[in-house]
Amino acid sequence: MKRILCSRRGEGYVDIAVSVLATMMLIVLAINVFSFFVIKQDMDYFAKEMIDAATVSGRTTGETDIRYSELSEETGLHPSYNWIADYYNATDQTVQLSDQIKITLSYRTYIKGFGVLKIPVTLKASYSGLSQKYWK
Repeated sequence: MKRILCSRRGEGYVDIAVSVLATMMLIVLAINVFSFFVIKQDMDYFAKEMIDAATVSGRTTGETDIRYSELSEETGLHPSYNWIADYYNATDQTVQLSDQIKITLSYRTYIKGFGVLKIPVTLKASYSGLSQKYWK
């Protein structure tokens, strides 16, 4: 009985199975990290385009809502967003010439590939610009 327990036959199969499993987990993790970089890059582009639309029009509604739907269709992302500005007219959400407009985007996603385990990850992007419109 002692001889059977001390035998190392079949140990190579276990080592290979464990190393293949560990390698696959690392590959899944690497793919997830790469996808987060792609989403973050898309969100930075999204924020820049939204702030460009807001600064040219001098408001955070109207043209920016149209641009949001265009960018959502283009990138496949639907992030929540928050505008921060000193409004000249709060009801129309207009911003006076040379006043700062800032947008903060937030997108929630999950680490995929680990079965039923869902680990949430929130990605954020922010961008700012100056209004280019003079309101009388």
